[in-house]
Amino acid sequence: MKKNIYILIGVAASLVSLFLLATMIYKQSSTNTPSPEGTQLIEMRAKVMGDADRSLGPSTARVVVVEFLDPECESCRLMHPITKKMLAEFPGQIHFVLRYMPFHGNSVYASSALEATARQGKFWEALDVVFEKQPEWGSHQNPQPKLLMGYLKELGLDMARLEEDMKDPAIAARIEKDKTEGLALGVRGTPTFFINGQMMQDLGEGPLRSSIQQALATP
Repeated sequence: MKKNIYILIGVAASLVSLFLLATMIYKQSSTNTPSPEGTQLIEMRAKVMGDADRSLGPSTARVVVVEFLDPECESCRLMHPITKKMLAEFPGQIHFVLRYMPFHGNSVYASSALEATARQGKFWEALDVVFEKQPEWGSHQNPQPKLLMGYLKELGLDMARLEEDMKDPAIAARIEKDKTEGLALGVRGTPTFFINGQMMQDLGEGPLRSSIQQALATP
């Protein structure tokens, strides 16, 4: 009799263990499988990011900030130091991606120059210079985009190579791709920011910081 009781206890214990194991597997599967809404968000974020080859911060960061930018845009110039400030304020927590949206008359020229500097490893330094000197080369009253070459030369770039690279159809295609995809995403002005695939409606340091904080707090 006692033997039968021990057998029943053993069977019951095995069933409980199997139940607990199945529950754990189910929960893990539920956690790792994105919901339909989560899948849509992942897909949207991928569309917004594009090639993401002009980026800063770890690709594994919880928050992805994508900016569609026009180098001749005065508002982009004003937001540039704010974006850099956010990267410093949230170290390692932001993956920042820059994409082109050339709306102004000399923006394609300036964007081409920036892309060419990337081939010499000077993209982010060049972006700082382009915005610093924007009032001179991108003046609405008297734009002089050729001045950019003199400013970029001060970065120690091979200018002959840079000017040749600017003519590369691949650079023109890259800029056009960003613009086409940006328009498809609803970008109608610059700068336009997306936080984890969601377009920001307001500009400024406060709204950008709040959007980042909200994204960090979202499970």
